[in-house]
Amino acid sequence: MFLSIDAYARRYRIRGAAFETFHALVGAMDEEYLEHVQRKADDARQADEERRRVAGRGPVPNPDEVFS
Repeated sequence: MFLSIDAYARRYRIRGAAFETFHALVGAMDEEYLEHVQRKADDARQADEERRRVAGRGPVPNPDEVFS
């Protein structure tokens, strides 16, 4: 990752303290993105587990049909 950031910074002449700031910002955005992806994966896993748990109980009765 550093090499990509460095190449971008060289192309756009980002040097010195500006490079350090740029590198820190890109790293922070990358970390947040990875956390976001992990949260979405966790949510999808939990939803899948819930679907499997509910499916194991059999079909959920339709309240309109039960009380008709």
